[in-house]
Amino acid sequence: MKLLSSSLRLARIRGVDIRFHFSMLLSIPIAYLLFRPNNFREAAGASLWLLGLISSVLLHELGHAFAAQLVGVEVKSIVIWLLGGFTSFRHPSGKPAHELAIFSAGPLVNMLLGFFFIVAYILLFFWFLPFERNPELFVWGQTLANLSFSLALANMVLVVFNLLPIYPLDGGNMMHSVVEMIFGRSNADWITLLVSVPMLLVLAAYAIITRDYLLLASCVLISLAVGTLNLAFLRRLNLGINYLFKRSGYYYLREDFERAVQEYTQEIEREPQQPAHYLARAACYLNIMQKERAIQDVERALKLTPHNPLALQLRGELYAMDKNFDAALDLFARAQAFKPHWAVPYFGRGSVLLDKREFQSALVELDKAISLSPQTWLFYLERSIVHFKLGRLDLAHKDQAAALRVSEKEALVMAEVNLMIYEDCLDWAEDFYTHVLLRQPRSGYAYQGRADAYRVNNEHVKAIADYTRAIELMPKEAGLFLGRGKSHLALKESDNAKADFKKVSSLTDILHLQRQAEELLKTF
Repeated sequence: MKLLSSSLRLARIRGVDIRFHFSMLLSIPIAYLLFRPNNFREAAGASLWLLGLISSVLLHELGHAFAAQLVGVEVKSIVIWLLGGFTSFRHPSGKPAHELAIFSAGPLVNMLLGFFFIVAYILLFFWFLPFERNPELFVWGQTLANLSFSLALANMVLVVFNLLPIYPLDGGNMMHSVVEMIFGRSNADWITLLVSVPMLLVLAAYAIITRDYLLLASCVLISLAVGTLNLAFLRRLNLGINYLFKRSGYYYLREDFERAVQEYTQEIEREPQQPAHYLARAACYLNIMQKERAIQDVERALKLTPHNPLALQLRGELYAMDKNFDAALDLFARAQAFKPHWAVPYFGRGSVLLDKREFQSALVELDKAISLSPQTWLFYLERSIVHFKLGRLDLAHKDQAAALRVSEKEALVMAEVNLMIYEDCLDWAEDFYTHVLLRQPRSGYAYQGRADAYRVNNEHVKAIADYTRAIELMPKEAGLFLGRGKSHLALKESDNAKADFKKVSSLTDILHLQRQAEELLKTF
């Protein structure tokens, strides 16, 4: 969470960094406004209350952290900030039962703290105050009794608030874990979203009615997290944020890679020692199939940071595209060594092993990738191909369905850089798209994806038929005319190819698609 990045490390407990965000400075004037102390005793009581509340939040997060460590999940840090706490894990547990244990631990800690403070209140109120004759000690005892009761109440409020079935509160995560155990990951996302949104609206309405602006601010942040359960919403949110603050990222997300290259080039000119800019531009070049330029940028990044996992991964993928499998596997292994819980190197290794027809080894790597990143549609499709090659059709279809649940459009229509997946896998592609079209006979994306698969495997007559059907369903999709034009060109049907390429520029403002069509027109 970038919002929590400006923090100061104060301690380290069992390998977990304890950090306090700068916003915690605002808790001091807030506590003063709440208590308005007039003397030392009242000021001490306000300070102890604030310390007790912060400690309760910290212990809540330590409950999450220690539970995570018990089930084998590494914890990076705990950040305490004005609106609560946040525990950062190095990787997901991958098992809903473990997730349930992790997110149950925090509220359980607050329940125990609430019980402790209630016991302290009872001892002070019924065993100390009635027998104390010293006026000064009596007043201090009364202050501590009130403090204990207040902190017991605060911990109960933390329990109730965190157990609300709203993602990403503990209750929402616990609900997600239980639903995932019953219905699976993708269904759990939808069900959690459907429960969280109305509950969040009720909570926001309560905050407005009671004029609780801290609670209202929490609701706004929670709404952004809830949106991550829906990829379409998350994409729109990312587009909006990048449009306002990072125009290069905006063009990249729009898949307008040539304009993104222009923006990243300007960033490189401003910060030539920043490897992230070169890697981002390399990704753009890769998406428009300018491999040599991509290699140059990755090599520059590696010179600046030789152990950069992303640079190693990208260089490995470029080797894999050139069928230099040994070099690719070596670089993926190096990326794994520096970032062992990153899913992408496992996927890279699985893809290479699939190309080498080492199916069982590929399956091991892809299983690991999916366990680390279960919301990546491409991982499921790649594993589906492995199952298909092994004759496990039920498992292949299960993975195809999982990919479609995660992101239907992206699973059906591959980006150009991913079209190599179809090479020598036409039997799998026909099986995949036939199943989709049986359920959705008017899916233009399914016809487009199958047409791409036919074109990659030089079945141009079939490709043209599918592109034509897709154009009937999606007449303003420029990529369809570009793909059909390429198949017409392969069949030496020049007039038809020219007509399709001319259509591209009138349908899209994506720069690299326009230029590709223009360059193809120049070949006549």
